[in-house]
Amino acid sequence: MSENRVIGLHNRLPWHLPADWEHFWRTTSGAPFIMGRKSFEAADALLSDYKNVIISNSQNLALCSNCKQAHSIAEALQLLADEPLVFILGGAQVFQQSIHLAHLMYLTIVHHHFEGDAFFPEVNWAEWELVEQENHPTDERHAYAFSINVYKRIN
Repeated sequence: MSENRVIGLHNRLPWHLPADWEHFWRTTSGAPFIMGRKSFEAADALLSDYKNVIISNSQNLALCSNCKQAHSIAEALQLLADEPLVFILGGAQVFQQSIHLAHLMYLTIVHHHFEGDAFFPEVNWAEWELVEQENHPTDERHAYAFSINVYKRIN
């Protein structure tokens, strides 16, 4: 998310950060994802090899072979009950509905303010402890400085 909590503009990330994507693929390798329909449609080609649960009430959702559909966070988690680790990929509504269930939060902070139409939910930071941080300055591959943070729920 950006410093002003933006996570999307027209169903896309408003930034391109190759090192963040590299970290994402290393961290999530082999684990299933839960995401909303818009997030899935924006990234389905990238995620087709992963086990995905897409939250949507749509009747005509075109799913990849590794995808299942759920109508709620609870149903999605039930479908993945045997998985030791599950990642929530968004979008804004899915984050809002699931953040209270998370034990760990991997959150990239882009050190810039962006225009957006999708926002990460407000977080009660008193409930979270920063346990890991990887800072990245601007460089030839990254137009914006950013930090990859890992938070652990305190309670």
